[in-house]
Amino acid sequence: MPKFLDHHATMPDVPPETAREMATRIKAGEPDEFGVTGLNVFMCANGEGYCLSEAPDADAVVKAHEALGFPLSRADVVEVTTIA
Repeated sequence: MPKFLDHHATMPDVPPETAREMATRIKAGEPDEFGVTGLNVFMCANGEGYCLSEAPDADAVVKAHEALGFPLSRADVVEVTTIA
């Protein structure tokens, strides 16, 4: 399954219950209704953020974010490969 990294120029305030739900989904490793499996979320000290996920395509990543209330532009999603 392809991997995608998406960028959030400004991370929205995430309520604690939403953060717990996101962590639970990542730990479970189960895909959502769009076929997206979250692998990790990186929150930067400068307020930016990145999400790493496996998904059928970039559009699925955008839809998954929108369903969680995190708007995301298709331009902010790139397919990546890992070396390890």
